Amino acid sequence: VFARVFDEEGAEEGIGGFLAVRDENPGLVIGRREPTMGLRGIPETEILLQDMEVAPEMVLVPPSGFGRGFAELMNAYNTQRVGAGTVALGLAAGAHDRSVAYVKEREQFGRPIAEFQGVQWMLADMATRLEAARSLIWRATTSRGPGGSLFPDPTMAAQAKIFTSETCIDVANDALQLFGAAGYSRNNPMERICRDVRMFTIGGGTAQILRTVVASRVLDMKLPQRRGGFLPQ
Repeated sequence: VFARVFDEEGAEEGIGGFLAVRDENPGLVIGRREPTMGLRGIPETEILLQDMEVAPEMVLVPPSGFGRGFAELMNAYNTQRVGAGTVALGLAAGAHDRSVAYVKEREQFGRPIAEFQGVQWMLADMATRLEAARSLIWRATTSRGPGGSLFPDPTMAAQAKIFTSETCIDVANDALQLFGAAGYSRNNPMERICRDVRMFTIGGGTAQILRTVVASRVLDMKLPQRRGGFLPQ
């Protein structure tokens, strides 16, 4: 659990982390499970804190102190963003592989549908976009931020997640299209892949927020982070 930390006088110190263990910390309640569209193997539930007391051994102090706790947490998100893009890439690549095998077997008008140019072009575009996404992921995983201070580079992590997540949604959708009605059936994994991959433009920073991260680097300026407008330079 991450939350604001205050000293004994009530002055805010920053953001800290707290290790709370289910069935061991009174006041920690796991609420109802949220019925999600996809990724159902990872349950989403409500977390309720009902007068939970925080013992000293539960407190995680950031390396640079509570004052930099939020910044440290946001930097950890950069790694998560690359990881999310990698998972999306794996889902879409699997959908592409399945569709390649299917079009070689599925026959219409006396021949495999792989012989039709429209199908060939769809597969070619899917393969090309997957390779571009894979390259962005590789670049992000080997990058560091300005001055070599951050890993991975926040902008490259954002670019990789934006492009990969959006590309993989399109690839999964095209793969289902190649399966036709068979892909729409819940007896086929294509519909599950389409549901699962949809999360990756949302979780870990939406595609819209991440575009602001990229634009900030492109323009070399801090973009609005509050209702009042631009942050001081």
